[in-house]
Amino acid sequence: MKQGTSTNHFNGRSITLEQLRAFVFVATHGGFAKAGEELGRTQSTLSFSIKRLEDDIGCRLIDRRQGHIIGLTDEGKQLLPAAKEILSRMTQALQLVKKFQLRSKIALGVPNDFSITKLHKAISWYLTAHPELKIEITAASSLTLSALLEKQQLDMAITKEIAGRPINTNDKSILLVEPLHWVASEALNFSELQEIPLVIFPKGCVIRQYATKMLDHVNKPYFFSYVSSSFEDIRSAISHGLGIGLLPRSALTDDQCVLSTKHGVPSAPAIQLILHVADQSDLHTHFADYLRLSLSD
Repeated sequence: MKQGTSTNHFNGRSITLEQLRAFVFVATHGGFAKAGEELGRTQSTLSFSIKRLEDDIGCRLIDRRQGHIIGLTDEGKQLLPAAKEILSRMTQALQLVKKFQLRSKIALGVPNDFSITKLHKAISWYLTAHPELKIEITAASSLTLSALLEKQQLDMAITKEIAGRPINTNDKSILLVEPLHWVASEALNFSELQEIPLVIFPKGCVIRQYATKMLDHVNKPYFFSYVSSSFEDIRSAISHGLGIGLLPRSALTDDQCVLSTKHGVPSAPAIQLILHVADQSDLHTHFADYLRLSLSD
């Protein structure tokens, strides 16, 4: 070997799927605690897996300061999409091997009052990969889906709730968390409005419950200018100036104005999507893992 040259003996053989899974879940959940709840692992186990991954690669992936995660390093940001793709491909490959398990059906409930375009794409790809599998989808409110789960009429369901309550059970996990925003078709000041025209979902929706609770808390009168269980109807009504609504970040469009505290709006929380898996068979467990990987930010 000529002087001044070097070789890189790293070939990736020492990297395990467990290490990649730990990295992906910690990165997408923003911390070891939530990732540990989802994976059923202790924080120390996840930390050790990521440390081994960083040692094997030869660079830091997560920026930690005094035990707290600040964010991903540049190398971590580059690795994250590739790691998610590897895990997704592995899940798909395992299910192709177990084709006999996919000659069945899944009764899935999805929210009709939340933007789930990404979910539709994920399910479409899954059905293309497994043509002998049937997925029966019911779109309804979270309240209705919860009732169907209790009646054992659904194998799995995705519901929404205000973020903050810890989820740590075998049959429930957090798919994603998004902040909510007060939005209108133009900049409006709450203090200048005698009544707030609410564009909102029907009774039983947690977003409606929170919106009315906060307006009651600040003693601001309101009326329901537009009520619909359709997410697209709600978004369109807001964009066309029919009132003010409370929407997740991913639902915002260019023709909507986000109202902030300078407009006198009450503080808004975050919303989280919860995946319920009533049937713990291999088929449903694998499909749940696929959804978690596909829908994680």
